[in-house]
Amino acid sequence: MKLLILWDIDGTILSSDGVAAAAMRDAMREVLSPTTPLAHTSYAGKTDWRIVRESLPLLAAEVIHARLHDFAAAYAQRLTAQRDELVRRSRLFPGVRAAMEALRPYGYQAPLTGNIAAVARLKLECVGLLEHLDVAVGAYGDDHHERPALVPLAAARAAQRYGQPFSGQQLVIIGDTPHDIACGQAHGARTIAVATGPYSRAALAEHRPDALLDDLSDTAAVVAAVAG
Repeated sequence: MKLLILWDIDGTILSSDGVAAAAMRDAMREVLSPTTPLAHTSYAGKTDWRIVRESLPLLAAEVIHARLHDFAAAYAQRLTAQRDELVRRSRLFPGVRAAMEALRPYGYQAPLTGNIAAVARLKLECVGLLEHLDVAVGAYGDDHHERPALVPLAAARAAQRYGQPFSGQQLVIIGDTPHDIACGQAHGARTIAVATGPYSRAALAEHRPDALLDDLSDTAAVVAAVAG
């Protein structure tokens, strides 16, 4: 039985150097709150839906909910218009491509990310990773506002596509934040933490992932961590 290997995007496999975050804030101002200042909140490990809610704490939840899809369209449109800048400033982290290639015999690979689907696809396209990840199986920030809810969605999509159920240790979550670790642990998945984002190795270790790596540059170590 093959594994379902689910990759976070930002901070785990790439950095967009603030280009996407700026486009997101502009879309929030345009669609949701042109006059109200956005509250400061950390984006790391959160879904885009949750980031919107935390950025606009004074805006009624029902107002936000009614405009979320308009926001998503505006965000994707803005970032697509900045594609050249996104390509120029995006940085693929060391070892990512080699790790994904080495993991092919072990399982199916897909994104599990807080990004809305259109933005996730654009980010992956800009660093040449679409051929490595099955975006149709992935789960995204516009699927649900809480990250743990994305795991069963991806598992169900993969089961339908590949004709194999995925649960427990057949699921592998790779990410750079405590949110990634927690979402995997909530479903009994194997969790691989990578200290390439805003959290230090020590901070990630406190959340007890199954494996903890400084980065993805050691392909053999990545394979060993995933395969258990």
